[in-house]
Amino acid sequence: MMLPPQNQPQPPGQPPSYGPPAWPGPQMVPSSPVSGFAIASLVVSLICLAPLGLVFGIIALVRISRRGERGRGLAVAGIAVSGVVLVLALLMMVGALRFSVWSSNSPGGPVRGGSGMSVFALETGDCFTPGTELSQDNQGSLRNGTAERLSCEEPHRGEIYGSFELTGQGAFPGTEEVMKTSRDRCGALLLDYAMDFTAHGRLQTYFYYPDHGGWERGGRTVLCWAGKPQGDLEESIRKDESDFEPAQYAYISAFRPLLEAQLQAPQQGPDKDLATASRWAGQMAAAYAEAARMLGEARGGLPGDVRGPAGEIVVIFEAAVPYWEQAARAADTSAFLAAIKQAERDNEVTVGLDAEIRAGVGLPVPENAAADRGEGV
Repeated sequence: MMLPPQNQPQPPGQPPSYGPPAWPGPQMVPSSPVSGFAIASLVVSLICLAPLGLVFGIIALVRISRRGERGRGLAVAGIAVSGVVLVLALLMMVGALRFSVWSSNSPGGPVRGGSGMSVFALETGDCFTPGTELSQDNQGSLRNGTAERLSCEEPHRGEIYGSFELTGQGAFPGTEEVMKTSRDRCGALLLDYAMDFTAHGRLQTYFYYPDHGGWERGGRTVLCWAGKPQGDLEESIRKDESDFEPAQYAYISAFRPLLEAQLQAPQQGPDKDLATASRWAGQMAAAYAEAARMLGEARGGLPGDVRGPAGEIVVIFEAAVPYWEQAARAADTSAFLAAIKQAERDNEVTVGLDAEIRAGVGLPVPENAAADRGEGV
């Protein structure tokens, strides 16, 4: 980064020059020598040896006051320049320490800066490839807190789609709580940024968050980004209402309640936390009902040849609602899983119908859906 300009020392005062005396007598000459430490203080401070310049300047001031030597201005200038250099160095050090206060889906492990730009310099809309390769389970601390920012039109690992501050808490709330908050809020932000992210096939959401050490040092920012579980993105996932025709927008909007609920899926299965899984199943039941209603309303604005497939999806969604409600009331894990199996029995049929409708309204067809329909991708 560019550093602020150093305070420039005023040029040392020159001893007065005297012409020939107006009357006979000796010429005036300096009565005492200039302090060598004062000269050295200014010189070494200007060549970036600030600690040494500071020491020499202090010694010069002491000697000047005791011995009557000259050069106080030089000593003061050397101390001033050294002080500025040391302050700038300290500020740079504090900035560098910020790289070590973040973690990636892990409570431990500092983020160390390396070559490239810091991930914390990335902004919403930036496409990038992180310096740390993701592990197979998408867990682990960042070994390298840098990233290469790339054009979204060339292959890139991920795209920043939002960020937020964790506020309202003094002490570190714990890794699990921070991760839960980060996951929930990042999920909501994705749908505002990428209204049709399903067009890119399967996507994985990720986030960088402050660990305990980072929290103690003031870290509160969470960065949300998305990428494919394997491989790179080839284009930006960013889309808003202005990028769609009315029929397209109405169709993809109908799926939003369902996508929002899916993004809230608990991280633990019903065998470990049945209560949380049951609450989520209730959310899914309500989401399927709302998606069916919205799609039924949007169906009239779709081209005639895809209204039939849209109606079939409405029927499938409505049929799934009671099974999700059963899962929400399940007394044990077996009953929960049995209900979910029934609720999702027509998922593959829905994928094929969705691909047909998307092609009919001019929306991109996800790679996995095209493959299911036997099309080349």
